[in-house]
Amino acid sequence: MSSPAGTAGEDGERAEHNDDEPGDDETVDVDLQRCEVCGAEKPADLVDHTTIETIAPMEADICESCQHVHNHQLDEDVCMKCGSETDGAGFYLELEYPLGAEDLPAKRAGSLCGECADWIGTDIAYRALDADEEATQELVRLLDKHHDAQSTDQPDSEDDD
Repeated sequence: MSSPAGTAGEDGERAEHNDDEPGDDETVDVDLQRCEVCGAEKPADLVDHTTIETIAPMEADICESCQHVHNHQLDEDVCMKCGSETDGAGFYLELEYPLGAEDLPAKRAGSLCGECADWIGTDIAYRALDADEEATQELVRLLDKHHDAQSTDQPDSEDDD
């Protein structure tokens, strides 16, 4: 009687051991398929040619894990980032972006609470500066100017005696 060993080799084969005949190993090919979202090679029975909410109506080869993540939707009045209630006062966001290993054209829409919208907006603004060398240098110049102005406004501690 043979039972699977549960280990896979680098070539995607899983070894089976025959308990009756020690040392006599058989290998069975495991059919692998690449998920076009995460890019991982997974057993073919865990990958479907299907669609997910973010790329619909387009279809791709997508593993079960990626299907679960990208089909998940929160309630309408829940912040997509932190999960708090927005009580209808959230900020609606529509985002189009390349998804996964194959840069699939994805879209996501939902609400952000004020704190998360502020955080994401600020993060985007600073990353835009990082992407522009001249803008980054100007920010450094302005911060240095601000720091120098604060230093001259402060009396020296030695003069306080």
